[in-house]
Amino acid sequence: MFFTQLVAEAIGLPADAFDRFFDEAQQHKLKIVKYPDLAELGVKEGEEEAQGVGPHKDSMLTSYLLQATEHRGLQVQNTLGEWIDCAPVPGTLVVAIGQGLEALTQGVCASTTHRVLSPARGTGARYSIPFFQGVSYDATFESMQVPEEVMRLRRGVLERNGGRKDDVEFTFSKGRWGHLGEATLMNRIRSHPDVGERWVCLGSSLFIQLTELPTDDRSIRTF
Repeated sequence: MFFTQLVAEAIGLPADAFDRFFDEAQQHKLKIVKYPDLAELGVKEGEEEAQGVGPHKDSMLTSYLLQATEHRGLQVQNTLGEWIDCAPVPGTLVVAIGQGLEALTQGVCASTTHRVLSPARGTGARYSIPFFQGVSYDATFESMQVPEEVMRLRRGVLERNGGRKDDVEFTFSKGRWGHLGEATLMNRIRSHPDVGERWVCLGSSLFIQLTELPTDDRSIRTF
C-alpha cells in the first residue's frame, strides 16, 4: 500500500487515490519460483538458450520480485522494444507495473513487459520470489483524474519514440471487461488455456469471449 501511495503522489494524485480499489481484508499472492538450468531441463548440447517464462505482463497494480539467486535471466522491455537485462542487486526488489494500474492511470503508469531466460547449463537453478499485490475483484475500470501536465509528459515520451513497441498486447482496456477481477481471470485463462478448459465452464460467456479472440491474441504467457 505504501508504494502505491507513492505512485499516486508521483503522478499528481492524492496519496489515498487507489485505496478504494482494495478490499478491507485484501488478499495478495506470493510464490517461490524455480527456473531449472539447461542441463536439468534436458536441453541438448549446443542449444544454449531456452525460455523460462515467455513475454508477459502482470495483471493487477504492482508486483515485487526478490531475485533470490545471482543468476541473470530476468529481462524487461523498454518503449523501443529492446530487451534489457535486469541483473540481481543484493538487498533490492524489482517492481513491475501491472495492467490494472495502467488502465486506471490512462496509460501513464505503463505495464511492464518482461520475460525470463533459463539459466545457462551447469549454473544451477534460478530462484525468485514474486509478490503480487491484489486488488478488489469487484473494482470497476474507473479512470483516475491524472493531471493534464502528467498526461502531456507521457504523450511526449511516446511521440519521441514513435509510439510504444511492445511484444505483449495490453488487455485491460476500459469497456472490454466489466471489472478488474474479470480481466484478471481472462488474462489467467489466456495464459493457461488447459487450466481454463478444465475449471471454467465451456459454455460460459467468459470462455466464449476467450475462444473468439484471434489465435495470436491467446498465446500470451504469464506466471
